[in-house]
Amino acid sequence: MADKEEFNRQVRRTAFLTVGLAAALIFGIIVLATGGWIPGTIIVAATLVALAKQVPVIRRLCSEESSPSPPRHRPAH
Repeated sequence: MADKEEFNRQVRRTAFLTVGLAAALIFGIIVLATGGWIPGTIIVAATLVALAKQVPVIRRLCSEESSPSPPRHRPAH
């Protein structure tokens, strides 16, 4: 039971972080579009690096969720 709770905590943490990074990326693109080249570039670059670091975490969490669980013993009728 604790493993499932830990897995759910990691999924929630990763989801919130990814959504926050996506918002930061959109903000950086807006800053770039309005003419703030230096801060916009820094925001976009930092966000893309952080998102790139999240890809292996997301891949690991997805593979853990989709991995087949061991067969459960069913009593014979």
